Amino acid sequence: MPPDLNMMLRQTALNGLQQQLDAAVTNGDTEAARKVTNEIAQLTLQTAPKAPAFGDAEIMSALDTKAPWYGIDPKKSKAAMDFGKTMNPKKFATAEAFADAIIAAVDAEFKPATAASASTESEDETDETEDDPEDPPTKKPKRTDGPGHADAVGGSVARTGNKGPWLKMSDAPNDVRAEIKRTADKFAPSTKEGREAFEKRALEAHYAAHQRSKQGKK
Repeated sequence: MPPDLNMMLRQTALNGLQQQLDAAVTNGDTEAARKVTNEIAQLTLQTAPKAPAFGDAEIMSALDTKAPWYGIDPKKSKAAMDFGKTMNPKKFATAEAFADAIIAAVDAEFKPATAASASTESEDETDETEDDPEDPPTKKPKRTDGPGHADAVGGSVARTGNKGPWLKMSDAPNDVRAEIKRTADKFAPSTKEGREAFEKRALEAHYAAHQRSKQGKK
């Protein structure tokens, strides 16, 4: 039965009981009045909207357990609160299910802000500052994959011998390590495993950007 029709039928029944109560009171029939009053109370209880089985305290507790960034990352925490205000808790069976939906929405909202895009922007800014049109053109030393690629001594470049991917922070140049540390302090999860995974992805992104830069200069 459609919800609107069901509500109309209940309201009609409630009006009928109210008329019966008025008649019983007018006739002085106290027994009938008590009976009708009980029926009205039961019908009113049935039509009253049901409150969710959990409240704000349970939702925040679930978020604090499931989302390591909740209460630490101000942007994600604010987004979680905003999503929670626009979602209906009655649609979810438990506070945990409601928290899962909020976390999924926050993850989708912040998904574009990946380490790769941040690293690429950092590389672009570095490349722009390296070329100064006012300086006379000079032959730049050939870069290597490892740290110290910009350290030239007497026109020669100090090489480290590491020409493969940067698998750990010590493999990357000093400026790349500094940039990854800066972004990790802002965006990496607070756990040790989360930070290590963030640094690994950032190293891969910086290395890919570095290789593209080398190919473009050939």
